[in-house]
Amino acid sequence: MKKIDFDQMVKKYQPVVKKTGEQLAKVVKTAEKDIVKMYKIAQGHMEIQMKNLQKEKLYHELGKYVAGKLDKGELDISSLEKYKKRLTKIDSEGEKIKKKLSHIGKAAKKKKGAKKK
Repeated sequence: MKKIDFDQMVKKYQPVVKKTGEQLAKVVKTAEKDIVKMYKIAQGHMEIQMKNLQKEKLYHELGKYVAGKLDKGELDISSLEKYKKRLTKIDSEGEKIKKKLSHIGKAAKKKKGAKKK
């Protein structure tokens, strides 16, 4: 493309580009208030989610505390007895899995040691 062609194109489209720029500025100015409003709404939703997360963490912490007390027999509330049985069963099953993993680890060490000899 020659320089003359480019200069002619600039002269030809300059009014259209200027008009489009002005229209775009008007649209952005009009939309600015809506954007601020949407941002504030989104920020409010994020704050609500953070409060819900804090509440979930508190429930988790409270549950761990109560479960510990219940497991040790330091908490005697009849409505929690059904949870004590479940907690004991889960702990027992967890210990079985830990022992199984321990045996697997020991067996792997024995095999490794036998290969070195």
